[in-house]
Amino acid sequence: MSAMNGRRAAALVAVAAAAASAVAGVWGGQGPSPDQSPATLALGDSVFHGKVGGALCYVCHGPAAKGVPGLGPDLTDKEWLNADGTVESIAKVVETGVPKPKKLPAPMPPKGGGQLNAAQVKAAAAYVYSLSHPAK
Repeated sequence: MSAMNGRRAAALVAVAAAAASAVAGVWGGQGPSPDQSPATLALGDSVFHGKVGGALCYVCHGPAAKGVPGLGPDLTDKEWLNADGTVESIAKVVETGVPKPKKLPAPMPPKGGGQLNAAQVKAAAAYVYSLSHPAK
């Protein structure tokens, strides 16, 4: 195995382990909460940008999540159209989609059109939350 493949494999194992721990709730109160841990946010970024799980969030919301006119809203501001802005409400929108959007004509498919598992949905929600709630 090349050094590059070895580093990729190690990174994927770390992300998978963090996601599995988040789902299992095994954090023991140490370090950042699972929803905002670096590993969870990295997985969420990968989901959002279509690198994991096959979701196409970035197509409608834009690669910088600033929204695409006529497709998907800006996810970096404080305005929430179909959720209340909590990680839980964002996860519900990711899970179920938005069949009848309030302001835009394009519906959002469940799981962003991908085949996301529970850890990926949770990570995507944490990532989206972090876009409008930057770390201080």
